[in-house]
Amino acid sequence: MIPIACGGTDSSVAGNGGGNGNGDSGVTNDDGGGAGSDGGVTGGDGGTGSDGGGTSFPLGTICNASGAPRTAPATLKHVIVILFENENYNSVNGSATKAPYITSLAGECGVATKYNDDCFAHNLVSLPHYLALTSGSNCNTGLDESGTGCITDDNDATDHTLTTTSIFDQVSSWKSYQEDMQSACDPTTLNDYAAKHNPPAYYSNLAHCTDNDIGIAAIDCNTSTTKTACTPAPSNAFTDDLANDTLAAFTFVTPDLQNDMHDGTITQADNWLYTYMPLILQSKAYLRGDVAVQLLWDEQTTASFGSATPNVFISPYITKGTTSSTVMDHFSMLRAWENAFGISTYLGCASGTPPGGSGSCPADSTADVRAALGW
Repeated sequence: MIPIACGGTDSSVAGNGGGNGNGDSGVTNDDGGGAGSDGGVTGGDGGTGSDGGGTSFPLGTICNASGAPRTAPATLKHVIVILFENENYNSVNGSATKAPYITSLAGECGVATKYNDDCFAHNLVSLPHYLALTSGSNCNTGLDESGTGCITDDNDATDHTLTTTSIFDQVSSWKSYQEDMQSACDPTTLNDYAAKHNPPAYYSNLAHCTDNDIGIAAIDCNTSTTKTACTPAPSNAFTDDLANDTLAAFTFVTPDLQNDMHDGTITQADNWLYTYMPLILQSKAYLRGDVAVQLLWDEQTTASFGSATPNVFISPYITKGTTSSTVMDHFSMLRAWENAFGISTYLGCASGTPPGGSGSCPADSTADVRAALGW
């Protein structure tokens, strides 16, 4: 499988992209026709725009390398977030030896140099970060280790859950694809599936979890040879939804422990993306301009509080080479998703205040992530 790359100019545009204005999602683009650097599909102009039944952007588009600015629509139809594990910004972003594919995506699209691991003063473990990202806190009320029902460990969902509202409740439709999960909405860790990386299983009031929180078969990714497609080629509910143009509004994807940088190597995860991302970029929804993708990491690999985690922001509207120095975190990312779907009720620290009103959120919890990156 060969990843597609954007044609057009090779010049990178530093600085922030356009804001989340009221542009039409069916903008016809003017990308050049250069072939992708990895042997990708040659780009070309054309397309009638999604309002006319055609595609807005040519096959081969990753982000905007046209040299002309594009304004993202005020609301999006689809957001896809893929969560990886426990790395510092500099160990992944720009690591051409270990993560050349992620590095190439970052260069083609956008990155935030100050996407900080600052949700919790006590530097809690993975699970609270997944909950913070999707509900604005790790507690029913309060935040961190102060409040009610606070989850501060990595125990399975059989041990504890939250009754709070999450982004999965707010959106019109959602799917979560969990690699190596054996049964839908599984609350118990088994093999290379970690329940702690599957937030829907922890929201006790979330409807239809067993319908929408779906296991996908694990794929085997090379641990050291870069830009190597994993085997077998993925064929599952996620790839079907991409191919059949049936994506949910909000899609949450967690690779298994071998492919998310937790137990496996950085290169393994890079190869996992090298296998899956072309399927996203070739999808009808992405080429219509209806999809934004975020590659995020739950927390740093070190115990140093407040420094940056890796990230890549991908959409046809993000100017190639966009680099944002806006300080942001998981709470402001949640707020950005809510904004992207036209949701005005912000959850927990995405509103600037923990659930229940007690405690204090980080200052960057309400940063405008969409305006900073232009998606």
